Amino acid sequence: MRVGNSYDLHNLKTGTGFFLGGIFISCQYQVEAVSDGDILLHTISEAIIGALGLGDLGDWFDETNENINSEVILKKALTLMHNQNYQIINIDTTIIVDEPKLTKYKTQIKANLQELLQLAEGTINIKATTTEQNFRNIIQSYTTLLLVKKSER
Repeated sequence: MRVGNSYDLHNLKTGTGFFLGGIFISCQYQVEAVSDGDILLHTISEAIIGALGLGDLGDWFDETNENINSEVILKKALTLMHNQNYQIINIDTTIIVDEPKLTKYKTQIKANLQELLQLAEGTINIKATTTEQNFRNIIQSYTTLLLVKKSER
């Protein structure tokens, strides 16, 4: 068994929306980032890479990967995981942002993650909270996940 965790934070600026878990959230903000700024896919990817003992996202992607789709990042992490014969058992994640409220998006994000990760229902948990208006211009994500060798299950 291997446990991975990751944290990511980005500034928000005025815009028309952002990606979260591969889903476009239409709102008055966008994420400032070199990539598409999908912090949830970033933390899931980095948690996988970390659980495998392979460093962090910066070891695999750098600032020259401008505007990279975060699904490409996730696919690389999944390839590394499959190459070492591991599989995801569960994912627990927390997203912190004051605006927009994420309650109505959580089911859609979870369903998209299940499809992207090829995971069964009940293996992904998404929590959303706010900073109580203390940090209105940032979005954060924490992810913890468990990997096991495919033969151990």
